[in-house]
Parts: sequence; C-alpha cells; structure tokens
Amino acid sequence: MTLSWPSAPGVPARWLAHARRLAAQPEDAGALPSVAQSGLAALCGGQQPSPPATLLAVIEILSAPRPALSAALAAAWCAAAAMGELAATRARRERPAAAANLAEALDPASGRPAFLTRAEGRSWRVQGEGRWIGSETGAPLLVFAHHTEADAVSAFLLPVDAPGIESDRTGPASGTARVDLSVGPGHLLGAAGQARDAMLRSDALRRLAAAAQANGVTLAAYAQAAGALPLDDASPSLGAQELAVCASAFAAARALLHEAATAAHAGQNIRLPSAMALLSAGESAERMLAAAMKSAGASPLADPAALQALLRARHIHQATAGTQEAQTVLLAGGIRPSLSPTASRTSSAMPHAPNPRTAELPDRVAEILDAAADAFTQQTYDATTLDQIGDALGVTKGSIYHHYRSKAHLFTAVYQRALEMNIATVEPIARQPGARAIDRLYRMAYAHAMQVMKHLSYQRVAVQGLESHLMGRINEEQRARLDEVISLRDHYEELFVSVLTQAIEAGELPRQNPRLAAKPLFGAINWTTMWYQPRPGETAADRERLAAHLATFVLSGLTQAYQPAAGTQADAPADAAHRH
Repeated sequence: MTLSWPSAPGVPARWLAHARRLAAQPEDAGALPSVAQSGLAALCGGQQPSPPATLLAVIEILSAPRPALSAALAAAWCAAAAMGELAATRARRERPAAAANLAEALDPASGRPAFLTRAEGRSWRVQGEGRWIGSETGAPLLVFAHHTEADAVSAFLLPVDAPGIESDRTGPASGTARVDLSVGPGHLLGAAGQARDAMLRSDALRRLAAAAQANGVTLAAYAQAAGALPLDDASPSLGAQELAVCASAFAAARALLHEAATAAHAGQNIRLPSAMALLSAGESAERMLAAAMKSAGASPLADPAALQALLRARHIHQATAGTQEAQTVLLAGGIRPSLSPTASRTSSAMPHAPNPRTAELPDRVAEILDAAADAFTQQTYDATTLDQIGDALGVTKGSIYHHYRSKAHLFTAVYQRALEMNIATVEPIARQPGARAIDRLYRMAYAHAMQVMKHLSYQRVAVQGLESHLMGRINEEQRARLDEVISLRDHYEELFVSVLTQAIEAGELPRQNPRLAAKPLFGAINWTTMWYQPRPGETAADRERLAAHLATFVLSGLTQAYQPAAGTQADAPADAAHRH
C-alpha cells in the first residue's frame, strides 16, 4: 500500500536532507539532545529565521526517531520567535535569539498564565508552576508571567541554574517547572507588561509544533502498519481498508497544519487554526497507532520494539501538546462561545469581553433565574427550596431540574448571571480608547451603581458571595463550576484594578495600591444592596442622581484629598491597618 507524503511546498531541500541524516542517527538515551550541536539552531535564530513550514517539516521528520530532539527544537523555535518579537519592541535588540527552553505559557485548566509576577523595587518576583518544554542543556528558561497588580503580561529569560527554579523532569523533554525567584531588569524581555501578544503567539506556535510531532508519529505508525499487511491477498484486507481510512484522516490533518503554517508566516492570528490542527493531528496519530498495533498483533512481520518506540515518542510529544481538553475548549469557544466567558478566557489566555448572550437567555431560563434571585434574597440560601421557586413560577420542581441539577447549581447560575450583566455593561467602558483612565473609572463606578439598583435581587446574591453558602457541601463537578464563577468574579474586579493602575500611572490619582483601593470602592457601592429599596414614584432620574453621588463619593476617596494630622489614631501605616 504505497502512498506519497511530500513535505510542504517551498521547504529547502538542504534542511530536509539534514533532518533525515539526524533522524538516521540513534538517539543516545544517556545524553540530552542539543539543538545547537545538531546544527538546527540556525533554523530559528538570527535576523532571518526560517518560515514555519520549514521548522514544522524538520520537527515532523525528527518526531519518531529523535523525539527528544524534536521537542527541544519545538521549544527553541517558540522561544526564539517570542524573543525576536519582544526585542523588536525596543530600539535596540535585547540579546541574540539563542536556543532556549520554554515554560508552558498558559495553565490548561484555567486558560490563564501559569506564572505570576510582581514588582519588588527594581526587581521582579516570578512565581508559578507549569510544564517544562525542551531539553537544551544549560539554556535559559523563557517564562511568561501575569502581573498581580495589573492586567498585563511580561516575559523573562531565567537562568536554569538559579536557586529558585526546580524541575522534576521525568523524561528527556517533559516535566514540571517550578519558579519562585527574584530577578533584575536584565532578565526582562522587551518592555514590562507588553508581552501578551508574544505569549499568545508563542502558545499558538507550540500547538503547531505539537501537531507536526503528532504527524511524524502518524507517518511512522503508517509505515509500520503498511509493512505488516499481507502481500498475497487478491483483494484488500480489512486491515488495509482500516488503514486507508486512517490515511485519509491523516491527509486532512496534514493539510490543516500546512494551512496554519502559511497563516503564521503571513503574520495572521493562528490561535484557532493551531488548535484545530493540533486536535486533528492528535486524533489522527491515536487512530494510526491503534491500527498499527492491531496489524502487528495479526502479523509475524511486525516489529514490536519499533511500535513501543513510537508509543514512547508519542508520550514525549504530548508534553508539548498539552491536554486535548484545553484545545477542545479553545476551539469550541471560537465556534460557539458559551454563556460564561470562562471558556472564552481559556481560549485567549487573557480576559476579554464576555459573551453578551446572557441578556438573551431563553424565556423559561430567565424566569427561573429571576424567581431564584428573588427567593435567595428574600430568605436565606438554606431556607430556600426548589419547590418554593417552582411555586412562584407556577411550575413543578421537575421543570427546574430540567435546566439546573441542584439548588447549588441554580444559586451559582444566579451569581454568574449577575456578574455577566455587570461585565457586559462595565467592560466596554474600561476598554474605551482615547478616554482618560480616571474618567473611565468614574463611569465604571456609575455603571456599577446603576446595575445594583436595576438588578437588585441579582446583586444581593452576588454580594452574599458563593463560598460561605456552598463550600464544603458540593461535589467535585459543582466545585469545578464554582471555581469558574469565582474566576469570573476575579475578572470583574480586575477590570477596576487595571483602570485604577492606569489612572495612578498617568498621575490622575495619588500613588496607592490599586488592588487595595478597589476594595472600598466596591464596598461603598455594593452596600447599596443593604439599604436601597425602590420608593413609590421613584424615577430613572432619581436613580441616576444616586448613582452619580456614589460614583463621585468613591472617586473623591481615591483622590485622598483629606490627610489626617500627624499623631492621630488614624495615622497608622496602611499595611498595618490592612493586617487588622
């Protein structure tokens, strides 16, 4: 069964020949492969790095016979691309784009950066845990870290022998990187807080590399399976027919990867194409490996040791690929965003505008949520039953169970909708271009106050919080959903913290801790849920005046116009007051 699998058009023949020579050499299990020593560093370094198609072709050729070298090249390529992009953000280049190891940029579970950073004077504290990708001995580790005090990402090139870096790599090119160290500005790549785009592109390139690795394993598995087929059958065997189906799926997966590589070379956004290419390549590899093992079991011509080597190579490359679930969520979010922006955040790594479809819920679902919000605020969570909510709607409890599996699920949904309505209203203000940060902050506070009065029952549930009601009495599935909604709450607070930070940096507000300053801002407005009640004859203008008063009040507090006299009881260190 002969089929041709040519490389992508335009790949230089010299690199294909060089990769095949390397593939023919046995991989020394006792030594980590070196991208530099193999002559492959020139592919991804220098002023004119090779096009993605060339890198992916080499990675594919090395994938099965030299899996660790393939993984090291993938990491070096992604790191070099990010370093080149970040160095270009300044007038001078920071450093040559040498081969480096790569720490996983995004946590597959949350879609957020796996590492955090905060400023410590002229230094930076970098902390977190993520997969270690690559095996370049002595090469630095590229880490993307999210700022704890602002919605921004910075990139750091860290020495692997630093005391604050640990790795439990169990194989030649996989494991976990744990980072907790303070580094100087010399380890910062590009401008502080300006690495988000580089992070997302590096993450997408990592997916392309992982897809190429999966394709390389698929090609080798195909050769194994085809070689084990009987030669004297008058008509194609069932094994040959099954292999034909696998080959067709592989051809489609390979075409997807070539298209994504072309888009990457053109500078296009490849977040979704890279996820699609990786999912297709991963599924194709699993199917072809299964077909190869099945053929091997029925043929005396099979080479079990070769199949075991392929399985080991696939395992190594899965460290580069990450979880299939993370790619599925990313792709699904692009095809049809969910009601919750959590999935969207998983796909884009950083929070953006939530899906406004929450305002367009089906009538029955909206009615259930409205009735539940009223019930939860008129009585306690414990005292509320689904029967009571059903009675208020004139439906049975079973009708509610059709949409929500438990009271905890319903309570979380009410809380989620409150946050989604707030985010849909406030986030466009926070991201409005051309407006001063302090003016945006005022309008955000005003909009939040209006939301409190407009959706009072929902906002009362939101102010009650989730943890006090649900922690300790929910199952693992419910806890996962609870974590998603808590992440949504953190995103909403982060909108205010980010604009506060911008106002402080612009000199529009005095120097202060923006995260700490957001607490009394929310406290003053959210307390409205405790005392506000619509009055007979109250008009929209009355609510607007009240919202303007609250927004002016919190902004006045942030300007710190009043300073207590020295020696007064209130004149205590801010951090000491916060501790108490």
